[in-house]
Amino acid sequence: MKTALCLGDTVGLIACSDGREKESTIVKEIVDALTMLGLKVKLAQTIFRKGDSPFSGEATERANELMTMFQDEKIKMIFDISGGDSANQILPYLDEEVIRKNPKPFVGLSDLSVLLNAIYVRTQVPTFHYQIANLVKEDASTQLNLFRKWFMEKEVDGAKDITFQYRWIRGQGMKGVVIGGNIRCFLKLAGTPYMPDPTNKILFLESLGGGISRTASLLAQLQQTGYLEQCQGLLLGTFTEIRSQNQNHLLEEQILEMTKGYPFPIATTEQLGHGADAHCLPIGKLLTFT
Repeated sequence: MKTALCLGDTVGLIACSDGREKESTIVKEIVDALTMLGLKVKLAQTIFRKGDSPFSGEATERANELMTMFQDEKIKMIFDISGGDSANQILPYLDEEVIRKNPKPFVGLSDLSVLLNAIYVRTQVPTFHYQIANLVKEDASTQLNLFRKWFMEKEVDGAKDITFQYRWIRGQGMKGVVIGGNIRCFLKLAGTPYMPDPTNKILFLESLGGGISRTASLLAQLQQTGYLEQCQGLLLGTFTEIRSQNQNHLLEEQILEMTKGYPFPIATTEQLGHGADAHCLPIGKLLTFT
């Protein structure tokens, strides 16, 4: 799988979760940023909301557009610019054979956690947890430079070189294939054939909304299913609402108490998640934290 973008390459933009509002200028801003980087951009037919619907198309339409982008040899990388609640609607309509035969990086964040993990589980094609809209937010200058480093200056396989800062809250050192993403969205996969096997994996979790109570409830679900005890390690990204309430210490206390019977290490970082300064994290790739 060729994974590094070259000047003049084409990338695709799509919205597999909730559609973007037609009045929004962010799509044009993202296209302009990618063009400035020397790339060409192809827009899917399913980006903007249709009528009064929150969707950019029926689930089958969104899935078909995604498969078309995988099959298009000119498109070297696919960036999903959506979020919300509806990405899991398209899972039954993905053509896994198309993805296997046309492997290319799929990049998204938040509700796209369901697709990032499902694609990896069903096809073994790695995906990338990153929000392309960061290219046009307040940390744009740094993000543009990081984009070049992650996606243009070397093979994306090199993104396993961890670019974000982290600290240990228990143990020190872990190695494993990374799975996970937004905790609420990731749990949509529970009980489905798209849920990753946690054995010897590093579970990454982050969240935009949800205070301590809601997050503790979601963590309890992971624990009660026996999921956590099989993991090799835990990587905590930004829990935005909790951070805004200056309650990160309470989250760490909850997690340490909940996992006190498990031997795995736990690391935390402020540079993975919904923040404008968030870095890229490969899903389905082997990472080593020291």
